[in-house]
Amino acid sequence: MQGQHEKLSLLVDPRHAALLVVDVQRYFTRERPAPMYPAVEVVLDRLRRFVDECRARGVLVVRIQNVISDESALGVWRRHFGERWATPSPLAPDQPSVQFHPGFEPQPGDLVLTKPRYSSFYGTPLASMLRSREIQTVIVGGLTTDVCVGGTARDAFQHEFDVVTLNDCTAELTQARHESGLATLAANFGIVCSSTDVLAAWNAQLVPTIAS
Repeated sequence: MQGQHEKLSLLVDPRHAALLVVDVQRYFTRERPAPMYPAVEVVLDRLRRFVDECRARGVLVVRIQNVISDESALGVWRRHFGERWATPSPLAPDQPSVQFHPGFEPQPGDLVLTKPRYSSFYGTPLASMLRSREIQTVIVGGLTTDVCVGGTARDAFQHEFDVVTLNDCTAELTQARHESGLATLAANFGIVCSSTDVLAAWNAQLVPTIAS
């Protein structure tokens, strides 16, 4: 356990780390017939406080917004979802549900990135944006665990970024999918830990920086 704490301290040096806040939008935070796991309101409260801590420490915050126009919701997307995907697209640029959830709007100094699919790296300049700012580690939270958060964490790892996924700052439609998604990420795509673990690593300041 001590070894992992030291490794985490290396990875989350604020000078070379960025927080990716994935898809905290009205569409994903809406009320559902069955509640998400963990409860969305609890997850968002933790994530909001963690964003504040990141900004206070000078950690780059990237607000990621999923935007899917009617034109891009065709082809394989339409063949897969069929009638389950409404027209107009609920994530079209002019739809209320595409907006950031209240309290998660971009703040001065934040980066804003729109993406057309699940992963924040697919069809976007995210990798080059991060490298141009000498970012080596991405800390990932948001919605949902096994889809856009998981897809982003996987692609970040495959783009040669170190990845820390926050297990207490993401939620999924079911507990089984939440836990399975995190287990896969922990086994293959970086570190999975809580936001309090990252805060403890910052407060401990065991190692000043990460070798690039």
